[in-house]
Amino acid sequence: MKSFFTKLFPAKSVPDKEKSCKYLIVPDLHGTYSIFQNVEKFIKSCEEDRIIIFLGDYMDRGESGEVFGREFFDAGSYHTLNGILKLQRWAVKNSRTMHFLRGNHEVFYEDYFLKNRKRAYEQYDFFREGVDALEFAFQNDFALYSRFELFLENLLPYYFDKNNGYLFVHAGIDNSVGTLKEQADNGLIYWIRDRFIYNQEPLPYTVVFGHTPFKEPFIKENKIGLDSGIYKSGFINLLKIDGDGHTLIKL
Repeated sequence: MKSFFTKLFPAKSVPDKEKSCKYLIVPDLHGTYSIFQNVEKFIKSCEEDRIIIFLGDYMDRGESGEVFGREFFDAGSYHTLNGILKLQRWAVKNSRTMHFLRGNHEVFYEDYFLKNRKRAYEQYDFFREGVDALEFAFQNDFALYSRFELFLENLLPYYFDKNNGYLFVHAGIDNSVGTLKEQADNGLIYWIRDRFIYNQEPLPYTVVFGHTPFKEPFIKENKIGLDSGIYKSGFINLLKIDGDGHTLIKL
């Protein structure tokens, strides 16, 4: 496993007593199971008190391969999901803290599996390919669907560390249209792009987000965009946050 570490910039100024945060941030995985395996190894090598936050979009546009002996265009979504579910169980067993956020692609899966809404399945080939692989897996692993359903139901809309000045969210925010809860309820935080990214108004905290791919991480004073377009680029950008700064890890 090759990795590249880049020191970015000092953390925002907060009182010393509050400079206690230790995070590892994992952006969009999109069914790239080969890279997820490297992410998993890195997570398991981290300190026990480091909090792991996934920013959403775990499936869709994944790698081709086999699912229970049958070839699928997007077998990677199944394998990545299954890997995440196993990683969750490992975290519980080893008293490690992990938070999984909802991305816009999880909204598709919630609509299809939990709300019986078929529009995305009919509209998007990439979603249909992921669903077809998963449904075949559910037929061969009867316990998998219940674990998947519970995973979807427990996803967080965002994670806010007020003391240390960080908001972790899938796509971004728009402070002009209501509270964070309202933006989660109307779905804005899962879909917004340019209106958030290029807004020049200052924010009282640093927003760490995925969703919008960049050739290089998008680094501004109060915004850090990590999505690498993994299914095309072939790598992922992780972010370590410590009380004394930020470090980018490319896997």
